[in-house]
Amino acid sequence: MAFMDWLAAWIWNPFLSLIYLEIGFLLLVMTRAVSWRRSISMMKSLWWEKPSTDAPRDDRTISHRKAFIAALAASIGVGNLAGVGTAIHLGGPGALFWIWMSALFGASFRMCSTYLAIRHQPKDPSSPLFATPMAYMVKFISPRWPRVAPLLAGLILFQGLVSANLIQANSVSHAVTNELGFSALAVAMLLFGAVAIVVVGGIRSIVEFSVAFAPWMIIIYVIASLTILFLDLHATFDALVMVFRYAWSPYSFAGGVAGFTVMQAIQFGVSRGVFSHFSGMGVAPFLQSANTDHPAKGAYMAALAPLVDGLLVCTMTGLVILSKGHWPDLTGAYLTVISFQDGLGGVGRVVVMLSLGLFAYTTIISWAHFSERCYVYLGGKNTRAYRWFFAGITFCGPFFPVAFIWSMADVVIGLMLIVHLVPLTYIVLRTRPSMMRALESDDLIPPPPRYIRPMDPH
Repeated sequence: MAFMDWLAAWIWNPFLSLIYLEIGFLLLVMTRAVSWRRSISMMKSLWWEKPSTDAPRDDRTISHRKAFIAALAASIGVGNLAGVGTAIHLGGPGALFWIWMSALFGASFRMCSTYLAIRHQPKDPSSPLFATPMAYMVKFISPRWPRVAPLLAGLILFQGLVSANLIQANSVSHAVTNELGFSALAVAMLLFGAVAIVVVGGIRSIVEFSVAFAPWMIIIYVIASLTILFLDLHATFDALVMVFRYAWSPYSFAGGVAGFTVMQAIQFGVSRGVFSHFSGMGVAPFLQSANTDHPAKGAYMAALAPLVDGLLVCTMTGLVILSKGHWPDLTGAYLTVISFQDGLGGVGRVVVMLSLGLFAYTTIISWAHFSERCYVYLGGKNTRAYRWFFAGITFCGPFFPVAFIWSMADVVIGLMLIVHLVPLTYIVLRTRPSMMRALESDDLIPPPPRYIRPMDPH
């Protein structure tokens, strides 16, 4: 366990944290910040766009609207509730600023990844390469480095099957056992059954469940957070000032006996931010490339997911935590629970508990799909058996040590970023002119309907 902790710290501080920010800034410049400039307008047009009647329909294809909601449901999970608390506890108030930076740069990662996947994937939805990052890896990287695509698939498979699965299940188990007094075995059995019911049905049932329940829980969580923040505007303003101040300068406690460095803020802000919205890891195409529409449409929708996750939900959590002042002594999901309880009493505690359970659940079932697609790409045949096996791993989550699981996830995510971001940058450099023409095409955004005043019959 100690070795895993050391390895995670070595990968992220400072090497990978800075590399992530540098590559993110490079892609943002290369794409002329189009992921920021046009995502909102594209969101408005695509949200109300009627599905094309001549587009091929298949159990593996997903509409833009449903893919966006499912991607949000996959992203918003333990990373937003427990991860933000851990980042602030270990990195100080400035960590929230670097969570924002990871989300802002992550928008370009997800946009480029989704565009390339749709542009270069097979038209047949039954192909193992359809709606996967391996589609562009195989075309541009495999001719020279044939092992990169299988390596990325293997890392995503392990992250989904083991790391992400165990962390979500473990966090839910600890919260439920502490709050309701259930045994770990009872929680493990409930999780196994709940995951199996949806996962065995495949991508269609995963998306339908996420679309039906996740938006309402997100709305309730944001409303509860805003209520707490508006009830004490002075504390909220002080929290916001701390975020910007200590993103660039060390933070010391009273007396200067202990404190946080800027590198700690960057390390834990970026690492927990990435764990929350998954940008740069190569998972965006699994949902938002599952169509045969214009590549830029899915790309813009993909760019919005980390912005909502990191700039909205993580911000709500972080400001509530900082405004209540428990972050130097507490950490993880418990810190979030106590902070919301201070703000709204028992209601706040219930909101966090329900949010944690549903967010973790939607993340688990989404990662079941991500890892299954990699399992198929690597040659797996029996997908039904794999789905039951995935649910079995969920059953094991409550019995693993918390620190070990988080450190293992940090290591795997770090490897995924290295294996995916370096080739992604190379591919973007090669395809940039055609990609930018497609992303900046004025034909993508339909003009608003014109109101024609009826003629006066008289």
